[in-house]
Amino acid sequence: MPELPEVLSAIGEPIRFEVLRLLATEGASAQAALAERLGLTPSRLGNHLAALRATGLVGTSRVGRSTHYHLEHPDAVGALLAAVDALAARPPGAQHPSAFARARTCYDHLAGDAGVRLLDRLVADGALIPGPEPESVLETGTTLDAALARLDVPYPQSGRRKLAVGCLDATAGRPHLGGALGREILRAFLRRGLLRPGPSPRSLVEHPDLAGLLR
Repeated sequence: MPELPEVLSAIGEPIRFEVLRLLATEGASAQAALAERLGLTPSRLGNHLAALRATGLVGTSRVGRSTHYHLEHPDAVGALLAAVDALAARPPGAQHPSAFARARTCYDHLAGDAGVRLLDRLVADGALIPGPEPESVLETGTTLDAALARLDVPYPQSGRRKLAVGCLDATAGRPHLGGALGREILRAFLRRGLLRPGPSPRSLVEHPDLAGLLR
């Protein structure tokens, strides 16, 4: 087992902690797949993986031509994650998606679980009408103006761009909201502090007030 100071140094970095969480919940993974989930370049993630390997928390194995990373002490890391979650008052048995999966940018609109919840709420309110495919153009419903007023978001100027389209989310497997409307909503949420930059590139952190708007 690694020495305590090395462990504390490794897990004190948010990206490395998210790597441990992903490996604990999803099993061994290639560097490119981990980088995609965390919104990092493989080269930047490589520095964090090297640090985790140096502590002995993470090891590697060859799968064909690819190097896969795994936890060397999964039970101990699982207990560590559970302890941190308890301190953060997360309910027992709750799902723990990574910061990248919870909320992030996708080009200029909101993605991750938050983006999916946004689209679900607009569809449930009758503000948008989904098409036959996950990435279809979304038709406007009769309540769109009211929904935008509730969100305190101005009606976007779309120009030649589609107003609203579904964009299949890489981590949720369901569509989030793209198009000019998705861009305008993300801008408004950032401006009002409902979202702020997260611990890794493209990741976002939700303000507690946002949950009520998307519920």
